[in-house]
Amino acid sequence: MTIAPTERRGNAVAPPEESTKLDELHESEDLPAARAPRLQAVVLFDRTIETATALLLIAMVGVAITQVFMRYVMDAPLAWPEEMSRWAFMWLVMLGCVTVTRTGSHIRMSMFVHLLPTRTRPYTDLLGIALSASALALVGYLGIGLMAETTGFSISGHVSYEWLYLALPVGALLSLLNLLRADVTGVPRWAVPATVAVGAVLAFVVLEGVQYSYLVVLDATVLSLVASMLLLALGAPVAHALLLGAAVAFAAGDLPEVVIANHFASAVSTNFTLLAIPFFIFMGALMNAGGITRAIIDLALSLVGHLRGGLGQVNIATSTLLGGLSGSSSADSAMVAKLLVRPMEQAGYPRAFAAALTAMGSITTTMIPPSISFLLYASLAGVSVGALFMAGVIPGLIFAAALMVAVWLLAGRVYRGIRAEPRSGWSQKGRALVYALPALLLPLGILMLLRQGAVTATEAGAVACLFAVVIGTFVYRRVSLGSFWAAAKESANDTAVILFLLAASGPLAWLLIAEQVPANVARRLEGIDNQALLMVLIVVFLLVVGLVLEPPPAMVLVVPILAPIAEAAGIDLVWLGVVLVLSIMLGQITPPVGGLIFIAAAVARAKVASVYWEARWLYLPVAVVLLLLVLFPALSLWLPTTLGFG
Repeated sequence: MTIAPTERRGNAVAPPEESTKLDELHESEDLPAARAPRLQAVVLFDRTIETATALLLIAMVGVAITQVFMRYVMDAPLAWPEEMSRWAFMWLVMLGCVTVTRTGSHIRMSMFVHLLPTRTRPYTDLLGIALSASALALVGYLGIGLMAETTGFSISGHVSYEWLYLALPVGALLSLLNLLRADVTGVPRWAVPATVAVGAVLAFVVLEGVQYSYLVVLDATVLSLVASMLLLALGAPVAHALLLGAAVAFAAGDLPEVVIANHFASAVSTNFTLLAIPFFIFMGALMNAGGITRAIIDLALSLVGHLRGGLGQVNIATSTLLGGLSGSSSADSAMVAKLLVRPMEQAGYPRAFAAALTAMGSITTTMIPPSISFLLYASLAGVSVGALFMAGVIPGLIFAAALMVAVWLLAGRVYRGIRAEPRSGWSQKGRALVYALPALLLPLGILMLLRQGAVTATEAGAVACLFAVVIGTFVYRRVSLGSFWAAAKESANDTAVILFLLAASGPLAWLLIAEQVPANVARRLEGIDNQALLMVLIVVFLLVVGLVLEPPPAMVLVVPILAPIAEAAGIDLVWLGVVLVLSIMLGQITPPVGGLIFIAAAVARAKVASVYWEARWLYLPVAVVLLLLVLFPALSLWLPTTLGFG
């Protein structure tokens, strides 16, 4: 739920009298949305899909809260909640895809097709629709094949996995129907249905025709990457380009095509940790609806809003205050973009720069504990979770400070029209702190639960949603049934955009792993004895890996290989963990496919190409921080050593 533009009134942030829709402030990169329905049956269909996704999200939160209650209050934990939530998650993503397709909100990078004359725009939109139809038809067809081949049943419910995988063809078919409604101006009515039909046929050509072409002589990895980049340049949404690129490589390499659907589905249905993303997105929307985030922003404003850069400084301070709650940079990027990009734009920032700063600042989430990435690294490398958590605190604060310095410099030299906030007196700061105290207790309380191991990161997100409702209702008195329902619907749609993209990267990630591309590169580092040179080469290698893989699969792949090499060279594995996580995360903010940039751009409704361009100013401080961490291990190791972690 997007926070309204803000004005300074005393020591509080309040909405102005009028707001401007984000959609009216930029040239959209989205594919055309569906025509406004005239038939009541179509209106009912749209509302039913939105209602179903919102109810699925609410049910998932409720199940997670129930599990925590049963574990600690009734001392009788249930066996089915995790699996039920994963099933609901799959259906949420695929049904959410139906609404996202209707609104044209799939993340798309159209900087190349927008270089063409304006009169060609209807035809480039038709091309994007055709490629989307091809990818959706591919998901639906392969989903049916996956249903036919599965023989498994759920552990707790004895329900066939066919019902889980049914989400793929159902979501794909309904999305294709919504594509037929796309409102492309300047073309005949029959052009859109014809384009969708051509796209569906293209999916069949990819699956059945590529194996008879000259593409079979090419390396599968190179082919998949080149095909994906070409499809991106042609205007396909990012998720659809990744799917089609992987499908081309699978067909050319005569690999089992059902693996595409299997890894698309397993990227969502088997990764319980990913549930933290929709939960914390929902929490952010509830915090916004309940006035909780407003209180925290007020506090950040009173502390740093008067500095040069104004709300840019507040953006980073807010990420630092709230970032440690989610443990997920994707969730943090979506939440902060939803809360602060519009106010920053009202204060004089270009929207693209505000989105870029949000994406950069969200990396602090992976550095300041608790961090899902640190937990994963600790389990893979066999190091102390406590030591790794403490090792990330100082680097995380340095990272935030570097961005604040960059904002201070840019606000005075590049973006001269930025409006800073009036300096707050100590009494105002005190009132802001008291007013924000219930809000601050929310992240601090969840952080304590996580540190004590009382809840998982996913359960923490569900509990945070409950706390946000309670505080927003009884303390700030701003949550209503209507605002709660609106937050649930919007959060479900945002979840579908982000998680469909993550799922679409699953087949490509599997292909890279199957071809042993990262493993082969990593093994080339084994013969290097110089510790400093080895660390630099590891960082370069990780930066490259981060360009094409999401952090979890990248870490699962490279940590078991790099950890023994580093240990043999005398590199502390805790230090390696901090550098490794930051290096991989930097791939999420760099072209060609930076996940955090795409997420921030999608939520902020900014053009991806413009966000990348504005981010150029921020790469230097980020590189300086990474260099400091490589050159001075004590920045990572001093705190855990001082606190007695082995």
